[in-house]
Amino acid sequence: MEKIKKLLEIAIMRTNKMQIAHAPKIMVYWFLGQVLICIVLFIVAWVYDWVQSGQGNLQEMTVFIQTLTSVSFIAAVGFFGKALIDDDGDGVPDEFEGRKDDE
Repeated sequence: MEKIKKLLEIAIMRTNKMQIAHAPKIMVYWFLGQVLICIVLFIVAWVYDWVQSGQGNLQEMTVFIQTLTSVSFIAAVGFFGKALIDDDGDGVPDEFEGRKDDE
C-alpha cells in the first residue's frame, strides 16, 4: 500500500509540473477522474458481490473487460494522453494548438 501511495505522489508531482492552460487541464483531469472512479467503483462492487454471494459474476466481469478494450475506450485514453502533451511549453496542449492553427 505504501508503494502505491508513493507512486501516486510521484505521478501527481510530475503532472503538476506540466504547464497546461487551466480550462483544458481542468477538463482533462475531470473526465479522467470520472473514468477512473467508475472503474474503481465497478471493481469494488464486483468484489463485494463476489464476497456476499460466494461466487464471482464472470459475465459482468467479461462485459467490463470488453468495455475497457473497446475502440471507444481506447480512443478516450488516447485523447487523455494527447491532451497532456505540451512540447513547446507555452501552457496549451499541442492537440488544442493544432486545432487553432487550422482555423
